[in-house]
Amino acid sequence: MAGISKNNPRVRELRKLLRDAKFRLKCQKFAAEGIEVLKECILTGNWPLDVFVANNHPIAKEIDFLLEGTEVTVWRIEESIIASVATTVTPQPVISTFSTIDVSLEELMKERPSFLICGKEIREPGNAGSLIRAAAAASADGIIFTKSSVDLYNPKTVRASAGAIFRIPIVSSMRPSDCLKAFKDRSISSVGLSPNGEMSYLDFDFSTPFVVLLGNESSGLDDETLAQMNQTVRIDMGLGVESLNVSNAASVVLFEARRQRHQLGSD
Repeated sequence: MAGISKNNPRVRELRKLLRDAKFRLKCQKFAAEGIEVLKECILTGNWPLDVFVANNHPIAKEIDFLLEGTEVTVWRIEESIIASVATTVTPQPVISTFSTIDVSLEELMKERPSFLICGKEIREPGNAGSLIRAAAAASADGIIFTKSSVDLYNPKTVRASAGAIFRIPIVSSMRPSDCLKAFKDRSISSVGLSPNGEMSYLDFDFSTPFVVLLGNESSGLDDETLAQMNQTVRIDMGLGVESLNVSNAASVVLFEARRQRHQLGSD
């Protein structure tokens, strides 16, 4: 391990990576607090760039074990510096930096995906992270976020994904029109989730290639987008309940898709 002070350029960079989306884009790096994201990175065959650990914290031994035999540098840092850099109310004793991992829509389509989710203008970081986590848990082939969605590498998004950001291909900042054209060109059915959907999601056949589209937290999918869908589906709910949180709604539909596909042996 190497020790560094608060004036070290790496500490200044770490602070900016956690707070400045433009800086993250320029550097093609992001930072994440906590050991769980670091573990998921390693478990999926990826490696962090740098790991910063609070001085004399017991977690340092676990970090050493995780990174044994690698060229990753582990930096010792005073807990007070960790606290000044962190974005969480209760700072974690470890912060790691990573190379950005999003892919292009073209790259995703080359893999011939048949189970996709697309979030249109998802602006709340926690919801975006939960969508990523739900998509990965349901064994989706990829997730796409359109322009005007939250920055994929916002610390809250990464944290809410619980490390699933490393487990599923993610496309970000796409124009909706480009997404819809790509789906149509590859015979991927566009399924819009709406309270006024034409059929229950339980009646839709998810065995053929599809993408589930969801709108943002406040207004859902707009009429123009819904008009371009091959099918619109709804989640029927109990009396008096008008809607679900966008990530909860996605989970309901995605796990039904997973159930159907598992039964057919296509999962």
